Amino acid sequence: MRFLRAVLSAVAATLPVLVLLLIPQFVHGGAGNPGLTALGGPWLNALFLAAIILIPRVNGALDPQVPDWTSSTAMASTTRVWRTRIWFAILAALALLAVFAAGQTAAYLLGVASPAIVDGELHYGRFLAQEVVVYLLGYVLSLTVYTLIIRALVRPEPKPGKR
Repeated sequence: MRFLRAVLSAVAATLPVLVLLLIPQFVHGGAGNPGLTALGGPWLNALFLAAIILIPRVNGALDPQVPDWTSSTAMASTTRVWRTRIWFAILAALALLAVFAAGQTAAYLLGVASPAIVDGELHYGRFLAQEVVVYLLGYVLSLTVYTLIIRALVRPEPKPGKR
């Protein structure tokens, strides 16, 4: 159940990325204006970075675990993981990048097997298949993996002792 809630959190955090991915002019160089494609890449990166930063808060709202993982405490818990268990947090980020790269590779291979632009004409169905693969395997699954790892690394806040 926790995996399903992490997936739902990743979908909620990356909805702006999906909207941008579904506009061919922003993500495919041969689909129209090259100026829009030049803007699409930085926008996708910025939206994904924002999703990485905000995913603990979204997951805390959808799958709370009181007191260390709620909508209001998940960001602080994630910060505590990054400060106290840096090597594990770096491994979580590397896992995110590895899964993201695998999703990008799968979409590339799909694009080679079934190109979206044939004879200068965009076939939106093929384009959509590539973008759905990159969204689900790249963005959503990588954020899900990152969320589950960071959440597993969160230790309960130490209780103050008597003085």
